[in-house]
Amino acid sequence: MRDRDLQLRPIQRVSDLLRVVPGLLTVQHAGGGKANQYLMRGFDADHGTDVAFTLDGVPINMVTHGHGQGFSDMNFIIPELVERIEITKGPYFAEQGDFATAGAVNLVTRKQFASNQVSFSVDTLVGLRLLAVASPKLSMFDGKLHPLLVAEVSRTQGPFQNPEDYNKYNVFGKLTYDLGPQTTLSLTASSYGGSWNASGQLPSRAVESGLVDFFGSLDPSEGGASARHNLYLSFQHRDGARGEFTALVYGSIYSFKLYSNFTFFSADPIRGDEIEQGDDRQLGGIKAQYRRRLAWRWLTFDTTVGANVRYDSIHNTLYHAQARQRLDPIADHDVRETSLGVFLKEEIAFSRYVRLVAGLRADHFVFDVTDRRETLPTDPTTPADGANKTSGIRGAGLLSPKVSLIVSPHRAVDLFANFGYGFHSNDARGVVRGIDPVTPLTPALGYEIGARTRLLDRLDLAFSLWGLDLDSELVWSGDAGTTEESGATRRLGLEFESRVRILDWLHFDFDFTANDARFRENAGNGNAVALAPRFTLSSGLSVRTPFGLRGSLRFVGITPRPATEDEFLTAEGTYLLDAFVGYRWRFIEVSASVENMMNLRYKQAQFATTARLQNEAPINAPPPPNACPARARAQTGPDGNFIGCEDVDFTPGYPINARFTVSLFF
Repeated sequence: MRDRDLQLRPIQRVSDLLRVVPGLLTVQHAGGGKANQYLMRGFDADHGTDVAFTLDGVPINMVTHGHGQGFSDMNFIIPELVERIEITKGPYFAEQGDFATAGAVNLVTRKQFASNQVSFSVDTLVGLRLLAVASPKLSMFDGKLHPLLVAEVSRTQGPFQNPEDYNKYNVFGKLTYDLGPQTTLSLTASSYGGSWNASGQLPSRAVESGLVDFFGSLDPSEGGASARHNLYLSFQHRDGARGEFTALVYGSIYSFKLYSNFTFFSADPIRGDEIEQGDDRQLGGIKAQYRRRLAWRWLTFDTTVGANVRYDSIHNTLYHAQARQRLDPIADHDVRETSLGVFLKEEIAFSRYVRLVAGLRADHFVFDVTDRRETLPTDPTTPADGANKTSGIRGAGLLSPKVSLIVSPHRAVDLFANFGYGFHSNDARGVVRGIDPVTPLTPALGYEIGARTRLLDRLDLAFSLWGLDLDSELVWSGDAGTTEESGATRRLGLEFESRVRILDWLHFDFDFTANDARFRENAGNGNAVALAPRFTLSSGLSVRTPFGLRGSLRFVGITPRPATEDEFLTAEGTYLLDAFVGYRWRFIEVSASVENMMNLRYKQAQFATTARLQNEAPINAPPPPNACPARARAQTGPDGNFIGCEDVDFTPGYPINARFTVSLFF
């Protein structure tokens, strides 16, 4: 996805950027400052467990995160900075390592802007945003030095009775120096900070009974704050048309604090079940690769070798809280996690009709955990050797072979078959614990056949049938402080993508996916993978005229999907229509966008959650027959006593929202 694709759509948030990726959908979960949830190739990948995200090659996914494994908070990215998006789907690419099971997305930032810019936006839900771009053209250094400085500040109130009050700032600086015609050195620094309130997850029964409004809140103290500061240096050198070397050194300082209440009064019927999750870390790494192209007789060889190392120093905490005041400690860990990866990829062209790509990747992880609570007196409710008190060191490695065959019966047509292994790592705290530890690296086997074509630079089509076997749905549940194992799964799917340039100024796109995700063995409670998307659709009509007018009309839909393995509960579908129009005349552009044009009341992120509301049956007795309404069901603990109603909890989606923007270019 290049700059042209991005310019044809209204983009002011990172979630807008990601929706450009065919087959990738994003939903907001409990406050604008929290990472989105990502849906791709039959995965509700939570906050990033099975989709690898990078910015200029710098990893975004957080290992052993306080809220969820692979947590990918992209609020530190200013959307206008992104020049193109590089997409790979499936575990077939040797360059991609941890989390790249469903696929990988790399956002590439600009070297320069065409001009300096100031933009101001306001929306009908009391949202404000200011963007400033300084991209001077310097005559010194023979025009080889390219500075770039971009900053944004924004505030969002949202439609909620408990105002979202999401305030954030972003500053991004990049200095690029052309050492030679084929050699570039780039230094980038960025800083982000944000804080927000959240309406939280609302049980459907609470809204349907009138206990709380659709845009209300059961715990108005939910919300959080996060910050990320990055520094990275990249080097690229091309040796004519035959070789290329790239290297990247990066470091980040990150902090995160989140207040959530998912179960309300199940664990503590008096003070409530609010939790405080914390994650503070420093991370750094190096990535390098060398690519060489050679010809021998009628064969051509394209060889790439590469390596990466990453180190995270992490402090995770989990507290029982009330109104953002700490009550009881639940977990407190220091984690040192190191990963090393090396790969070799060989692409052999036997002719212009047939190519073979073979790759082998080797990864090794070291998980080192210190549980600070092991030195504390034993909680009388928790065994001294309980799984929540664990220190230890464990290493693990994995080999991931990959192979692809591409047959091109025509210059504009590719037929392909892919096969390969990938993996995602699991939370270090679950890996080293003494009681029932989890698999450190969860393998995934992917297989795929498909076709793609480009005709006359006007029609791009792609079609694929794919499958992916995951050894286990292992997920760290930061909300509970445990790692849960759910068994092996199989996903089968179909994808169709199309891009049509109807006229030079009129474009149409249509993407459709069908997925089926099942547990390979029925554990007795159904075999559906909860929340895995079954059918998704995205389509749009875009206009970009030579006289400065541009606009788009876009539709996105997700059909209902199982919320529980036995399909007793269902996550509702989402169907949204958005519109955008903008006009630029010389140095000024005015634009307007309308989101959720039909003003539908919809549920964004949805989960099957067992929770007890304050007015429901007591938790110290068996549930009465009417403990839960018909569309929810009572759940009991090992003692047979009531612990709450299992229901679909959700984050409300935004109602209709109009945004107006004025931009000045100079």
